[in-house]
Amino acid sequence: MRSVEVIIEKLHQLQTNYQSNKALILTESDLKCQLFRLIYELFPIDNSTFSEEITGCAVHSEVKFFDEDGKLTLVPDIIIVNTENISIYHSTEYVFKKGIPQYRSNPSKNFTIAGGAILIELKFCRDKIGINDTDIISYQNDINKMIRIKEIIERQTSGEEKVYGIFAAFNKTNNGNEKFQEFRQNNIINEDINIFYGTGLVDFNNTTQFPFSNLDE
Repeated sequence: MRSVEVIIEKLHQLQTNYQSNKALILTESDLKCQLFRLIYELFPIDNSTFSEEITGCAVHSEVKFFDEDGKLTLVPDIIIVNTENISIYHSTEYVFKKGIPQYRSNPSKNFTIAGGAILIELKFCRDKIGINDTDIISYQNDINKMIRIKEIIERQTSGEEKVYGIFAAFNKTNNGNEKFQEFRQNNIINEDINIFYGTGLVDFNNTTQFPFSNLDE
């Protein structure tokens, strides 16, 4: 899917920016904001939604999805959707009441997004020792979350709508890269889930802990 490829290109761009500006990303929220900024410009903000008189954007963050029990527990970091599947007034589904079609009310989140999506999960490792086993468990949970959303939506739409996933981990150092690559290898079974590794190449051995060390005695 071309949109997925373009987002991967933006992740490479963000990695280049990060390696050139090593204080660009300090927190996981920074990582999300930086990527959101890069991909937001790819999609017009005035596309029609389910209600033609309402316009909106395809890129959103922290949107809740229903789990297998019908509860809003699945929350990707960023999503990209077809704006025509967004409804802020009512559900996109309708029922007949006394022979007259009537849209259902929106769920508790007060909007509906029907159809497929691109899901993005982000993780930032800022520890000097790099990626560890606990991080890998957290990464796997994010992969599993996207697979669950994918299976739920594609089952509900009988496969007519597709869901794609992008998991991106940015590592301040490059420590633990081997561990990440093993994690990536274990998750190549689903071609619709893409896994990206980015590093700032920060080397803590290249700095001194002593102030004024550059001054002559």
